[in-house]
Amino acid sequence: MQPTNATVPILDAAHQAGVDVDQIRRWAAIGGVEIQRRGGAEVVLVDQVMALAASARRRDPSIGRDALRARLADAKVENARIADLQRAARDRVDGTS
Repeated sequence: MQPTNATVPILDAAHQAGVDVDQIRRWAAIGGVEIQRRGGAEVVLVDQVMALAASARRRDPSIGRDALRARLADAKVENARIADLQRAARDRVDGTS
């Protein structure tokens, strides 16, 4: 676990936050995150990148639907009622399926 306000290479921050480096650069262009140069490397505060990534995910309603679709893609439900689909999704998340 990294300490709060840890600076990491921009590529590592992108990987941890599940975004691409170009997205971090766009956030930097509008002042959301500061990219610093340390030697030959570009570093960012990983907490800032994680917060921006989480905020972007909350604003994108398709992410929740896509995640549910992915979880249910291979679900075997005989009678596809909402309750059955929800149960199948919970089982997959819990690892019981």
